[in-house]
Amino acid sequence: MRLITPTPETWDNYLIKNELGHFLQSWAWGEFQEKLGNKIWRLVVEDNGQIITQLLVIKLSLGFGQSILYSPRGQLINKNRSLTATQAGIALLLQEIKKIATQEKVVCFRIDPPAPADDLTTERFYASSGFVKNPKSIQPLHSLILDLHPTPEQLLATMKTKTRYNIHIAEKHGITATKSDHPYDFDKFLELTRATSGRQGFASHSENYYRTQFNVLHTANLQDLWVARHQDKAIAAILVNYFGDTATYVHGASDHSQHELMAPHLLQFAAIQDARRRGFARYDFWGINPDPNHPWAGFTRFKRGFGGTEIKYIGTLELPINPLLYKLYRLVSRLH
Repeated sequence: MRLITPTPETWDNYLIKNELGHFLQSWAWGEFQEKLGNKIWRLVVEDNGQIITQLLVIKLSLGFGQSILYSPRGQLINKNRSLTATQAGIALLLQEIKKIATQEKVVCFRIDPPAPADDLTTERFYASSGFVKNPKSIQPLHSLILDLHPTPEQLLATMKTKTRYNIHIAEKHGITATKSDHPYDFDKFLELTRATSGRQGFASHSENYYRTQFNVLHTANLQDLWVARHQDKAIAAILVNYFGDTATYVHGASDHSQHELMAPHLLQFAAIQDARRRGFARYDFWGINPDPNHPWAGFTRFKRGFGGTEIKYIGTLELPINPLLYKLYRLVSRLH
């Protein structure tokens, strides 16, 4: 049993074959993080030519000269193999992470597995390995997953009445929804994003973040820009990621002055139908929040209108590396 150096093909194939295929663990996501200036490690444990477990690990700054190691939607446990049979490989990977963490002088190692909150096996494993829960998270704690196996007509039938109506309204107004890789359309997406974040009161990423992400992921065929137009004017845009069996709606924005045209509804349905035609099994609407008073309440209602199954994840788990600094970090994070 040993640590090996992966190739892009072996890395992504392991994720997809073992149904661990989250785009946040993809080879391209690691390239994106490097382009942002973040240090990364691609850790793989192999035994007799078979990969036991692997993780993309990213070093992120906490400010004040402190950092963490983070594996977004990483999963040490491969559900296609018994935990007993793979524990030695997992232990070797964690040992390497602790070694890196000590060398990099980080506070803790963070992971947020794509496991549901009621997955007791996963919860017990991480607890027994020294991980503790952090109520704050980077990735959404709740999401909405749409099964793409039904026909488009069946998908429409399971949507809320108002959502179906709004899709038809957009069609009546002549809204079109198409993919684009034209620089002008991406500039329009950025413009709409700035306006939307200001209107809804949440902070958007930097322009460099969006541009770098699209350049890296679109080149790797992992991301598309979808644009809704009215009379040749772009009035809504979304970014959709594709990896494994899942298409994921990751970012979106619209022109509020054109709200009555209902372009975002048609835009989502176009992306859903396209993902289905391409053979994806699921459409992940990404973050929602069931709290009606949460800042996400508005777009949670919007996403719920399309149907699907809501899932609550196990949340953020952290392995303290520097116990004293970790206690201080948790104390400070509770105050903000």
